[in-house]
Amino acid sequence: MNDRTTEARSSKARTTEARTVKARTTTAPPELTVRDVTVRFAGLTALDGVSFTVAPGSVHALIGPNGAGKSTCFNVLSGLCRPASGTVTLGGTELTRLAPHRIAALGMARTFQNIVTTQGTVADNLMLGRHALTRAGFTASALRLPGARREQREHLARAREIAELTGLGAHFDSPVGLLSYGDRKRVELARALCLEPRVLLLDEPVAGMNAAERARTAEVVAELRAELGLSVVLVEHDMGLVMRLADEVTVLDFGRTIAHGTPDEVRRDPEVLRAYLGTDATGEDAA
Repeated sequence: MNDRTTEARSSKARTTEARTVKARTTTAPPELTVRDVTVRFAGLTALDGVSFTVAPGSVHALIGPNGAGKSTCFNVLSGLCRPASGTVTLGGTELTRLAPHRIAALGMARTFQNIVTTQGTVADNLMLGRHALTRAGFTASALRLPGARREQREHLARAREIAELTGLGAHFDSPVGLLSYGDRKRVELARALCLEPRVLLLDEPVAGMNAAERARTAEVVAELRAELGLSVVLVEHDMGLVMRLADEVTVLDFGRTIAHGTPDEVRRDPEVLRAYLGTDATGEDAA
């Protein structure tokens, strides 16, 4: 069996699992709105009046040079950082002053630039993502009461579905430490999906991957958006991936929004060229 046939079967299996997961999803993702968000650290302005809107079911990329404020923006969205001013709303709910676990419970999940995994198996890591959805109390779980055991089985089955969806089904019972770098990055993605999010924040999901791993991860993200109807907010330096996946792009530079639009509009924007290449609109060196 050649690699193309194997990949085609793998893609078909992921699509089947995606439809299974989608069948359990009854709520369309709400609009995510960021308005005039400013963040300061000891007098340094990391974000300066940043605004953008993530339409339901869209892929919205947040790009910019190193130090532009992308990770700070993600930290605001996920509740790890509180802005000095401005608001973030998900549907009709303001997130700005909520704790991270409250935001997660509303349907916002994120991955991180650096791989954050335990030393257990893929299944162990994915079950961590199900923890917030567990209804059984500590006593019922500790005593392994029938209801708690039944819920554990249901969560494990759900985690296995998500592993299949993200291309990790064959590694479900494998130790994470034995996986390739690309597969470990996808464990991060799968664990975020285990929270059953409506909005998924992906912080450099293909950073450090080789070309094959980047292509495979890009395919998974595209399938997640298409089959599950998730909203995806993407921070990524791989411009090829951004241009393929994103519906809208917001560009930051030194904490400020310098451009917003479709991928084609953004890559022709003179301010974006200056920020990335140090050139003006005609391609001459900036003064």
